[in-house]
Amino acid sequence: MKTVRAFKHVSILEMTSDRNHFTKHGLHLNGLGKEVLSKQIVSHIYAIHDHKDDPPIIQGWNPDLSRTDTLHQGRVINGTSNTRKKTPSTKSDDFLW
Repeated sequence: MKTVRAFKHVSILEMTSDRNHFTKHGLHLNGLGKEVLSKQIVSHIYAIHDHKDDPPIIQGWNPDLSRTDTLHQGRVINGTSNTRKKTPSTKSDDFLW
């Protein structure tokens, strides 16, 4: 909990350890436990959404940034390389090469 307090963007939800929320062997959540946990997550998301302190970051449109490159005369760059590939070396039939 001390480590989490240092960060504003991190929060911990504590799950109840009620026996009725787990399967018979006690390792996994059953349907009721999953529903309780999902409701806790949803209510926490709503609480975060309603308690927004920072204004959103709005980025404007920049027409200078596009997917074309001026060095390639306006052609769209497809990510392939024009560099020559090394030819594969062939191995001889001798087992020691």
